[in-house]
Formats: sequence, C-alpha cells, structure tokens
Amino acid sequence: MEASEIAGEAMRKGSNCCEAVLIAANTIWDLNLRQDTLAAGSLFKEGMGSGCTCGALVGMVMASGIYQARLGLSKNEKFAAKLHKRFKQEFKSSCCAVLCKNHSLSERFGNKGCIRMTSRAATLLVEEWENDLGHHSYL
Repeated sequence: MEASEIAGEAMRKGSNCCEAVLIAANTIWDLNLRQDTLAAGSLFKEGMGSGCTCGALVGMVMASGIYQARLGLSKNEKFAAKLHKRFKQEFKSSCCAVLCKNHSLSERFGNKGCIRMTSRAATLLVEEWENDLGHHSYL
C-alpha cells in the first residue's frame, strides 16, 4: 500500500490528519510506534483547534523527527523548513482555516478535501525522505 492510501484509509476510519500521516509513516517505514506516540497527534486536528497550522504538516514533521532518530541521523532542523516549503508549494498555504476555506463545497462534504490533502501530504513526506536519503550518504 502507498502512503497516500494508508493515510486516506486512516482518515476514513476516524483518524485526524496528523494521526493519519503518522500512521502512514509508521506503516511505510515500519517504525513500530506505540499507541501513545500515535495519540500524540490526536490534538492537532483542525489546526490545533484554532485553525492554525494544518495537522497533516505537523504529522509530516513529527514523523520526520522520529524517522531521523530511528535511522540514527544527526538532527536536521532545516528538514522541517523544507517540509513546510514543499507543503506550501503544493497547497498554497499551511494554515488549516485557509486550506479548508479553499475546499469546494463537494470537498467539504464527508471531509473529502482534508482526506485528499492528507493523503497527498503523506506522499510528499515519503518523497522528501527518498530525495534526501538519495542525495546524502547517511547509512
């Protein structure tokens, strides 16, 4: 299964955008995350309740920090900025309220717009890591 499919399915089963990205990363990279780690994403829905930063982006950054640690890589704080830039290039904003406002009426029904974006965010996460690992000799 692709990261996008995993994230989309997780959202259809009730996970929020942040949790869905973490679930996709957990599955794709076999991170064996504990339930409490996955639960850490539970409060990031709807821009942390304030409409601010999209939870899917937060999930991308959280998953990256975990993945860096699991690979034994030195911390790369610039990677979060790279993910943020890629997310904004793709969706034109990182603000949950703006992103949701830009969804069509049909995308708002059944949370389809957020599911589509979260699925794509999971794919972007994997792509950025594949690109980064392909250009550096970490391992």
